[in-house]
Amino acid sequence: MSQTDPGTRESGPATTRWRSAWRTVSRTVRRHPVTTAILVLVLATSATAVVLRVVHGTGPVSYGPFRVFAASTGVIAILLTLAGVVVLVGAAERLMGSWRTAVAFVLTTVVGTGIGAFSAFVDSDGRDVGPLLLGRATSFDPWTAIVGTIVTASAFAGPLWRRRIRVNALAVVAALLLYAGHASDLYAVLAAGAGWLLGELLRRTPKRNGWLRSSHRETRVLLGTVVLVSAVGPVIALVSRARVGILAPLAAVVGAGPVTPVHGCRADGIAGECLRALMAYRATDPWTVVLAAAPLLVLVVAGLGLFRGSRFAVWLVVVVDVVTAVAAAVTYGAVPGRVEQLHGTEDQFIVDVSIAASIVVPLATAVVLVVLRRSFTVLSSRRRVVTFAVTVGSALVVIVAVVLVTAASAPQHVEDPLRLAVAALGPLSPVTFWDRLPSLHPMLRVVLGLAGPVLWFVIALASVRPTGAVEPDADPDGTRHDRDRARALLEAGGGDAFGWMTTWHGNAYWFAEDGRAAVAFRRNGRVAVTVGGPFGWPDARADAMTAFARWCDDNGWTAVFYGIGVEAAGTLTEQGWSTLPVAEDADLDPRTWTTSGKKKQDVRTSVNKAKREGITATWSSWQQLPSSTTRQIEAISEEWVAERELPEMGFTLGGVDEMRDPAVRTLVAQDGAGTVLAVTSWLPSHREGRVVGWTLDVMRRTGAAPNGVMEFLVASAADRMREDGVERLSLSAAPLAQASDTAPANEGVQDLLDLVGGVLEPVYGFRSLLKFKLKFGPELHPLVLAYPDPVALPAIGIAVVRAYLPDLSLRQAVALARGRG
Repeated sequence: MSQTDPGTRESGPATTRWRSAWRTVSRTVRRHPVTTAILVLVLATSATAVVLRVVHGTGPVSYGPFRVFAASTGVIAILLTLAGVVVLVGAAERLMGSWRTAVAFVLTTVVGTGIGAFSAFVDSDGRDVGPLLLGRATSFDPWTAIVGTIVTASAFAGPLWRRRIRVNALAVVAALLLYAGHASDLYAVLAAGAGWLLGELLRRTPKRNGWLRSSHRETRVLLGTVVLVSAVGPVIALVSRARVGILAPLAAVVGAGPVTPVHGCRADGIAGECLRALMAYRATDPWTVVLAAAPLLVLVVAGLGLFRGSRFAVWLVVVVDVVTAVAAAVTYGAVPGRVEQLHGTEDQFIVDVSIAASIVVPLATAVVLVVLRRSFTVLSSRRRVVTFAVTVGSALVVIVAVVLVTAASAPQHVEDPLRLAVAALGPLSPVTFWDRLPSLHPMLRVVLGLAGPVLWFVIALASVRPTGAVEPDADPDGTRHDRDRARALLEAGGGDAFGWMTTWHGNAYWFAEDGRAAVAFRRNGRVAVTVGGPFGWPDARADAMTAFARWCDDNGWTAVFYGIGVEAAGTLTEQGWSTLPVAEDADLDPRTWTTSGKKKQDVRTSVNKAKREGITATWSSWQQLPSSTTRQIEAISEEWVAERELPEMGFTLGGVDEMRDPAVRTLVAQDGAGTVLAVTSWLPSHREGRVVGWTLDVMRRTGAAPNGVMEFLVASAADRMREDGVERLSLSAAPLAQASDTAPANEGVQDLLDLVGGVLEPVYGFRSLLKFKLKFGPELHPLVLAYPDPVALPAIGIAVVRAYLPDLSLRQAVALARGRG
């Protein structure tokens, strides 16, 4: 055996690592050739510009068409541009391929810059339009191309990321245009619009027209993003060297405080002069920026709360936006002679548009939030709201008292000191007060300058807890104790087909006097609709039904037991109650179930096909799944919601939020590359503290999933449960769907539920879902709705519909009544 040189031994691992790294880089370059080429060109052109400036002291270098790759000579700008190319252009190339990425990069740049060049006719400032037009038409910018490319690629993404890419991109570039208003910002907006259209032209897959419906979770993300961008916009404008955006006046209102005299902004001033002076105002030091950003910090906190679905955050943003709009209106509208003293039609038009936009945009944001407030279902606890109100109220009283005391102790007499108290709004105080302040005592001016920012900082800090921006409210609806108690009772004694659904948010609870049984319900008006039957110890459930009905009657409500078994309903029918069939519960025993038999041929074929194609099924809790998998599940769920014509349903139908429960299990189908094809969730059933069954809840699949993937998942679940010794696998009850057509006659509520079920069939496919479940040969158990008084049938029907569709709009309700979705 020959001896090996020590140096060779030491270099072996290093060489292996270098070779592995080189293979990774080579593989990445081959997969993303366009991104790699753009990255190299950006590096080359930017480095050349820096070298020329350092060596020769020349100004910006003109590269002609290659200017699209030349980032600013600033190091931060170059690094941000490189990151944009790697992340955004790289993502675009993954989504739509190399040649489409190259086309989008070039075409959106040319269209955005070319159309934007015509702005030379609007603000030529007396210069020759020809050279100005040519100069702007060749003023390429890398971010124009990057934005246009990623928006084009959004057409090839799923509904979730398509909407997120477009909303985020348009929100950012629109904020830059509205607040800063540079030519490059205009080009980016136009490139984004061109990319949107180009993407729809390049994408050949079937697509729907119009804006796709968002889930509540996605609505929160999108609106939260818009609010955060609206908070950052004024800060961008305040530090910008050249502000010509139409919302620059709004940024100036926020940025110029009551101790900052602005030329022309006085009671007898001219709005045009005041506007130009405010737009010329620029924060030149960090302290000024901090003070000016105080009101915007409240929007940042509220935006984070919107992500968590906080209803308090909605109203906080609404109040701040309304105050901002009023401040802008007072600042520019209270100055007399606004139009009469302006000179020039163009100047008058620009001033009017800027002022109108500064008022309308915040109000429009507030209106959108009010309209969509139902998507924000997390209510802050009364304790947190009261703490917020007391904190802000106390701070306001103290600040106003300090201002008045300082004014009273000043050497100069202050006329009408109460008007100074309005300065507690700080950056949002009306401009007409400013002309008196320069003559005030320096100490009073300091107090006035700090009063507003301090108040806004207090509001921001006090709103952290009620918005849930940092720590979500553990008990927002005051039912945490009851829900924990119900959960413990359910685990100990068990429940029926809808058992675990009683632990979901939105339910109220009634407990028997001995605590051995309970009922979960939802009240609409004077009708209390239960989530299944009583749960808890079996021998206590029958008495609990009667006691709950009596308790509802004592409160003036009509008790309705929804989705209970025929045997359980016997307790009520003996007392004169009536019943209506509403669903069929399908279950099977996984210990004895197999895929053999002629009736299960489809299931057997699907399982064999999935195994041949290398599809695997992973049984896990949400917390144990990789983040890449959970993100794909969220995208699949969002795509499913986007395809529905009606709002998300609730009550006995779960979603992603319910899948996050640690007690719930997910079964995920993935191909060999780890791509999620479909997902199901399973709710536990307990008896005497142990899990004895699982109930199917969520079923989602991608459009690209092969046929039979759901059959494969259910069969895989049965195999897993057989190994675990589980006694019952429930395929759950398809709401408003029955295997038989038998129904009692002359029942108005039955007609309503049949109508709703028929209308929802093309949207949610409940009846088709029941047929799918029959493939597995389950046992069917009819579930009924039990009610005490036929007179209440109209209200009962409406209550059941509202339980499933709490966000149903009037227009959609009319569509339901007409029998069309």
